[in-house]
Amino acid sequence: MDKEFRPVNLYLTLGKVGIFAFVLMSVYQFIKDYLYPDISLSDSHLHTVIFTTLLATAAAFFVFRKQQTLLTMLVAEANERRVTGEALQTSEAKFRSIVEMANEGILQIDNRYTTTYVNHTMAEMLGYSVEEMLGRPVTDFLFPKDLDKHHSHMTAREQGLGGRYECRLRHRDDSVRWVMVSATALSDGDGRFAGSFAMFTDITERKQTEEALQRHTEDLAGLHQQLASANREANLYLDILTHDIRNTENVANLYADLLIETLDGDSRTYVEKLQRSIRKSIEILGNVSTIRRIHQPSGGHKCVNLDAVILDEIAQFPEGVIHYDAVDCRVLADDLLPEVFANLIGNAVKFGGADVEIEIRVDDEDRFVRVSVEDTGPGIPDDQKQEVFHRYEKRRRGVGEGLGLFLVQVLIERYGGRIWAEDRVPGHPERGAAFVFTLRKADRDEPGVRTGDNVEGCRAPPEHLKGL
Repeated sequence: MDKEFRPVNLYLTLGKVGIFAFVLMSVYQFIKDYLYPDISLSDSHLHTVIFTTLLATAAAFFVFRKQQTLLTMLVAEANERRVTGEALQTSEAKFRSIVEMANEGILQIDNRYTTTYVNHTMAEMLGYSVEEMLGRPVTDFLFPKDLDKHHSHMTAREQGLGGRYECRLRHRDDSVRWVMVSATALSDGDGRFAGSFAMFTDITERKQTEEALQRHTEDLAGLHQQLASANREANLYLDILTHDIRNTENVANLYADLLIETLDGDSRTYVEKLQRSIRKSIEILGNVSTIRRIHQPSGGHKCVNLDAVILDEIAQFPEGVIHYDAVDCRVLADDLLPEVFANLIGNAVKFGGADVEIEIRVDDEDRFVRVSVEDTGPGIPDDQKQEVFHRYEKRRRGVGEGLGLFLVQVLIERYGGRIWAEDRVPGHPERGAAFVFTLRKADRDEPGVRTGDNVEGCRAPPEHLKGL
């Protein structure tokens, strides 16, 4: 409201009228006494009454002129107070409705830490009614073990500091309710601590889930330790068994060789079959050993001299059977690469017959090398070229070679290459088979161990070539 409509202006106007009337009466008395010193008392009273009447009439006229302004002022003030009161009531009603309907619990305490307000959500969270919580110390809803933390929080409130933290509240049935607290300090007109206002979000389910997850993690860690221990023990037993069985089979194979030299006819045939079974058993033990090494943690790929690996494997077979033109080449592989050539050359010798010829070729293909192991044996029909890499496939080239070729495929893919079977002479499976595979080429000679995709001393091919 403007200053001209304030109540003090009414009192100021009336004061001005009174002072003006007093001055006029004083002037009138002075003039009357000066001009008519001998006037009688009755005439003086008559003149005073007449002047006073005229003066009152003039004052009334002045006041009545201001009446409309004064009435407007009073009505405007009354309307403003009414509108302000209605707006305040509406605002309070909206605020109370929002607070009561909030999903969060709301609690307010005074400077003595006594509960002065709670909404229904807060009361339901702790299992009370609103009336039961009002007037009670806030410590009634805490566990004794948490009082020290509560006092530190209240110290921060007294210093005017807010806070956000997790805490436990005690339900009416003494169960735990975990809440996220967002608190702020309240102060009076003089800036002194007047209490605290806080919102509480129930996080009990989240905390229970976290605790269950923690227990589950601990259980898994314990189980992992048990499995690791069991794995070490199983590997110990397997090492003992494979070592002893291999030694026993080697002795049996030696005696079989001696028997074959001293026998003939059916007896010799039986011993030769026995020896083939012994050698098959030795091969199976070798495959088991290879599988274990494949699944053991590896230090990563490193630069491997492909030429040295091939020559070492060729040296295990009679001279002249295998043809190979040495090529100076480094590839990314590991210590199991010789197993690839041992399996492929071994299969070619085993199933190719006495007159089999084997040729190993190494060709450069940009960031890869292409290796082929070819033989003049019985070959592989087209409908079986994929199946020979499956485990334990029984096909014309023999029983059990599927496991060896399966391991070869696992190793080649582990090195980032691929392997397939094709005809030695295209279109003529009967003229022999060729096993072809690719290996990633290392760019430098120095040996280096790969960590992730970075190779110290060797650089791996670009990303877009890795899946070729």
